[in-house]
Amino acid sequence: MARAPAARERILGAARRRFAADGVYAATLEDVRRDAGVSVGAVYHHFPDKERLAEAVWLDALEHYQAGFLAALRAQSGARGGVVAGVEHHLRWVADNRDAAALLLSARPAAAASRNRAFFAAVRAWWREHARDGALRDYDLDLVHALWLGPSQEYCRHWLAGRARRVPRAVARELAEAAWQSLKGPA
Repeated sequence: MARAPAARERILGAARRRFAADGVYAATLEDVRRDAGVSVGAVYHHFPDKERLAEAVWLDALEHYQAGFLAALRAQSGARGGVVAGVEHHLRWVADNRDAAALLLSARPAAAASRNRAFFAAVRAWWREHARDGALRDYDLDLVHALWLGPSQEYCRHWLAGRARRVPRAVARELAEAAWQSLKGPA
């Protein structure tokens, strides 16, 4: 028999769906409380205000995305495999987590900076290892991110807004190849 999710997880799930559908500013704590099927006290016990709830939802989505990205990257032994896996993870994750992806594309809470440090340090270390052996270009991480995931991110924005018909994972091969061509080293 499956255990019912705890109140905190129900609140986070309801908030993610409600914030993605209505926007963080338009959604109310009452909407979230009702959708989660919890008491007012349960909401305020876990989240003293909507700002903290929105931050928790955003950070939860970020943690889920980043953990999957790093796992995909680390599962590859070569630079090309890592670049392709990163693009594929990004597109698959957005398609499979539409509400969370829409939230990650919205305004970032202040706490995001500290959460991103470890993630980008791990990505930077992986990148430098492959740049040292000439498999990848030795670019700054800002440029790497723009070339590696920028086109995929833009495609996902269009898809989330209803302007692109094909699910993100359906264009993974083309976007992964474009990323590889722009990032591969001279070796």
